[in-house]
Amino acid sequence: MKTLNVNQEFSVDLPALLRAREERYKHLDKFPELKNVTIVEEHREGDKLHQVRHISIAESMPAVLATILPSGADTLIETSDFHLDTNRHTFRVIPGGQGQPLFVIEGESEYRAKGDGASERTYAIKISSSAFLVSGVVEAAIAEIYSHSLEKDYNSIQNFIKMLENNG
Repeated sequence: MKTLNVNQEFSVDLPALLRAREERYKHLDKFPELKNVTIVEEHREGDKLHQVRHISIAESMPAVLATILPSGADTLIETSDFHLDTNRHTFRVIPGGQGQPLFVIEGESEYRAKGDGASERTYAIKISSSAFLVSGVVEAAIAEIYSHSLEKDYNSIQNFIKMLENNG
């Protein structure tokens, strides 16, 4: 099992961060870096926002994965719940396709105020693979892709915050 722990800081207060986090997916045309993400289901249940997203990794897939992933597995399926009362986001990501998933990503992120008008989000992520003999290689490759994805996500939130500041 591979673990990732990520801390990202923002120079805006928590309400502004949360607004940018939620609203940027309504403006995907302004964020080409998110073009590989499609929301296929979204609904609220009390203080919980449930989403299912499809994330294409076809363009960023390392060769080690391309050779062992089954057909349809170049799209990841993320099932997540964002708890509006605690600002905690829990998620599970598996590759599409049939059969036993080659890998599973499970994680939690939390959005917090830092004081002085700043905020942060932290991630704790576990990646496990069932690939025979090469599970460590698969986990490392997925961790690299996911880490890069979190950086792109961070940048898209930062850009959307700037848009909100400029346009209200």
